[in-house]
Amino acid sequence: MKQILCAILMLCLPSMSYAQWYLGQASIPYDGDDYNDVRKLAIEQAIENASLQASSYISIENTVRDGILTSSKSNIVSKQQISEIVILNETITAGKLTVNLKVNLHSKSNCIKDAYSKQLIIAQFPLMTPEQAAPGDIYTLPFHVASRFKNELSNQPSVFVEELIPQMVFKPVTSFDSINLKTIQSISHRLNSQFQSQYLVFGYIRDIGLYNEIKSALLTNTIYPKRNFTIKVFMYDRISDSILLEDEYHGEGGWSFDSYSKVDLSNSLFWRSEYGKAIVDTLFKVSQDINQTLSCEATKATVINRDDEFITINIGTMHGVKKGDIFQHIKLKNIPLRNTVMSTLMPPDEPTLLEVIQVSNKISLLKAPENEDVNGINQHQVDLYDVVTTTSF
Repeated sequence: MKQILCAILMLCLPSMSYAQWYLGQASIPYDGDDYNDVRKLAIEQAIENASLQASSYISIENTVRDGILTSSKSNIVSKQQISEIVILNETITAGKLTVNLKVNLHSKSNCIKDAYSKQLIIAQFPLMTPEQAAPGDIYTLPFHVASRFKNELSNQPSVFVEELIPQMVFKPVTSFDSINLKTIQSISHRLNSQFQSQYLVFGYIRDIGLYNEIKSALLTNTIYPKRNFTIKVFMYDRISDSILLEDEYHGEGGWSFDSYSKVDLSNSLFWRSEYGKAIVDTLFKVSQDINQTLSCEATKATVINRDDEFITINIGTMHGVKKGDIFQHIKLKNIPLRNTVMSTLMPPDEPTLLEVIQVSNKISLLKAPENEDVNGINQHQVDLYDVVTTTSF
């Protein structure tokens, strides 16, 4: 009986370890200055303290000039993902604001990862409300955002950016507009002759509105001009015809420019400003999320050519493919439905393994190992536009 109970407990333990609450506390001196700023700092430090308990560590970057600390920046580096934060209480005692909270963390490591980069193309990000660009005459901001977004994504370990395309995929009239998968699929198919990427990243810039933040002191109020940067991002899987990521990201920063004159968005002064850095930080966060999402996706490559000797797929050394690597064939099947066709991946009963025989920058030649396919029957079952993958479904 004891052995049975132990076995049941062992089965239960893994499901309990996927999410866990951690307590965090932080105290910040408070002398009557802006309460919201002090509270925000206390919450951030409390989250860091809670994350440290979950085998995280903090990367701290300090900038010192002439012996004076001019800036300090910390980043939580963790194998955990924050899914929920609950503030338990906050008190002001002896000139200090103390915040107690709990953080619910999910492990990011519960997925199968492979060594290949996932290939994507990036579409343009239009302004949902162009009139918001009038202060500072920053109507060309979307083009600069797309370019910097490409740079941020290119620096991510699991991402290979094939191209930044000039087309926009989706421009809503209001923030309540939803995307139409049929329209996205149609646009994706028109790109097939030009691009081989499995993923299409697109979206729009929802808000770049200018506003005034008022900070109250004992006798005076100070007005700080600030500007929003809110971007909605989608990632579409062109093989499975599905949206893999849909999220909205927000940043804001001080606006230090003359709103009645044209701001030079090509000048590094803009991108070193508080607002420029807020945009870059937001795009970095988007890039991290896309990288994390793709790192947990099995690599899938499309068969772009076949002959009696080789199967050709659309990834190569630039994506991490090496001679001798093994892929598994997956049949792409189109299932007719009412008014549409659903494409789905159907693994065969007996999986066909294919070995990389030759590889170049962007393509690889595969062949079924002779000991696995003596007569070449399995290899001949691979059709044009079928898929190969690195993991079993």
